[in-house]
Amino acid sequence: MRATEVLTTVLELAGALGIFLYGMKVMSEALQKVAGDKLKRWLAAITSNRVSGVFTGFLVTCVVQSSSASTVMVVGFVNAQLLSLTQAISMVMGANIGTTTTAWIVALLGFKVKLVQYALPAVGIGVAMTFLRGAKPRQWGEALLGFGLLFLGLGFLKESVPDVGGGDLEWIRSLSGHGVWSSLIFVGMGTVLTVLLQSSSATMTLTLTLTATGWLPYEAAVAMVLGENIGTTATANIASIGTGVVARRAARAHFLFNIVGVIWALALMNVVLLPVVDLLIPGDPTAGASSMTAKGVVTTHLAAFHSVFNITNTLLLLPFVQHLARIVERWIPGRPGDGSHNVTKFISTALVQTPELLLVQVGREMQYMTQIVREMHADALRILTNPDEKYGALVEETLRREQLTDDLEREITSVLAMTARAATSAITARRVGEMALNTHRLERIGDHCEKLVNIAVRNHDSESDRLDARALDDIGTLGKLVDEALDQLGRYLADESNRAEAEAIEIKINAARDQIRERHIERMRGAEDSVISGLRLLDTVNHLEEIGDRCWGIVRRIEATRRM
Repeated sequence: MRATEVLTTVLELAGALGIFLYGMKVMSEALQKVAGDKLKRWLAAITSNRVSGVFTGFLVTCVVQSSSASTVMVVGFVNAQLLSLTQAISMVMGANIGTTTTAWIVALLGFKVKLVQYALPAVGIGVAMTFLRGAKPRQWGEALLGFGLLFLGLGFLKESVPDVGGGDLEWIRSLSGHGVWSSLIFVGMGTVLTVLLQSSSATMTLTLTLTATGWLPYEAAVAMVLGENIGTTATANIASIGTGVVARRAARAHFLFNIVGVIWALALMNVVLLPVVDLLIPGDPTAGASSMTAKGVVTTHLAAFHSVFNITNTLLLLPFVQHLARIVERWIPGRPGDGSHNVTKFISTALVQTPELLLVQVGREMQYMTQIVREMHADALRILTNPDEKYGALVEETLRREQLTDDLEREITSVLAMTARAATSAITARRVGEMALNTHRLERIGDHCEKLVNIAVRNHDSESDRLDARALDDIGTLGKLVDEALDQLGRYLADESNRAEAEAIEIKINAARDQIRERHIERMRGAEDSVISGLRLLDTVNHLEEIGDRCWGIVRRIEATRRM
């Protein structure tokens, strides 16, 4: 082939692969939107049972059609302390099996059907559905659009690969015939290609195409498939950068699991794996790909090899999950929580590309933030209603936690901003806005608690204008109602309460506020309260009422978003 022909072929391949990758991305993101709630329930159902972890990893990967996406999710959930290391390892094993479904779809349809006949209608219908009303039809339209683009790219990929000429295979023949060294070369090629493309599905599709068109011998393609299993671990390891030590261990466990599998597979390939595949799939994959039937034989053999390898690797290593965990714990030393400077407990930026799941984690972070401000409120009330006690250390601790709420708001808002820039649905975009506003409301509750502590300190230092026993009783009564509001808010964010309960407490807080103000006015008329102590009481009541109002405001905002 001349230089111009080579350049043209390379550019056509790059364009076809680009359409395929974009279609895969669109379809994966759309399926994540459609299945967001189901994925949440599946992940919440994971127990210490290794088999259920494998099954969940398999299902999630089948749904999102991306093992890279599912393993990045695993890293994010481990960093958020929702999964233990052993649970993460079993889920990664299932993800490896789930990713083989793409190879089967391509092998069974991609080389036996005229793809353009179905791809273009899928694109057309998908685009039309994105203009429909309702989130679900639009999301399914995006998934259909991605599916059509994926197979359109695959069709272009098949057409872009030129016919094999006699001299075209010389460089491949020069790499073959060197025993284990040849296998290692093609394993390396598969690894590098997958790292560059950041998609084992894309590399697998390219491998199937090159093998079906005769450019790649069957044995070389098998070795490349093994390399792709190593290369796919790069995504999770990149996503683990900057996360906690346990998340980095989960990413390393993915790499270790796959590298161990490739080692034994290379050793037993001709003795066990390939003979088993030959028993399962009829036909000779080494006979060449001169006809459509021959192309189907070699591609289905490769898809079967991919499945047999990953299933066997999982069955062999599943009993040794604890051993794998101990190895990566020694590999990545340190205590859980080390290595990350974030103050958030549950959020991982690794989940930014899966926004529907990331928002679940933001919800947990808001529950954590609510717990902090409730503790701040309880301590502020304790300091305020016991003016004769010395609470210097408690005052400092409460003010330190106010700084923590500021830091939490900053980091949560930063992650939400990244999520807003990612490809999301309109519903997700509204939830991002709602969560940003409600996070600010929680931070403002921390500010009010800080103000209450400052009032308590001034009251403690005052000798002649302290709040009297009646005022302290009123503050204690109102403070208990506000504590109920904070408790109810935490339960509401955890889906354990409802709007009616929040509204009932808000009504009680307003009634108590009015009664306290009326009693204060009566004492002012009788000159029973000093001006300074009276103003101090009103300031305290205002801050307590503001905390209750913000709790109710958070609930109302969430309810309004749900009705949209």
